Amino acid sequence: MIFSDYARYINGNLTSCDIDKKNIENAKKFTKQNKEFITFVIDDSINFLTNFNKKIDFLYLDSLDGQFEGASKHQLEEIKIAKKYLHDQSLVLLDDKGDKTKLSIDYMLENNFKILNETREQVLLSF
Repeated sequence: MIFSDYARYINGNLTSCDIDKKNIENAKKFTKQNKEFITFVIDDSINFLTNFNKKIDFLYLDSLDGQFEGASKHQLEEIKIAKKYLHDQSLVLLDDKGDKTKLSIDYMLENNFKILNETREQVLLSF
């Protein structure tokens, strides 16, 4: 909801992707007051990002929970694909910090990203 409020505030656009139709339907209900600022996509994030063709100002990665096998490799693949759409003012927020984010953080630090803020649950990075 907070991201959709911000999109409305700046007269921007939020694109939200989830593989589960029920999650998208719930998100639509929660954000109905901002619907003209949101594009919802039902798809796997890897496929979605592969076919995405716009610059990304803010990327929030929260696919899969950390306990799922392959979650860290999945997130790493997401950031590798999305990297070409990021610019020097882009922000990337990784959720579920821990085993899930280790590969992504290592990759990003090796590719000139900097950690701007870090909590027990999330890491915020930028170029």
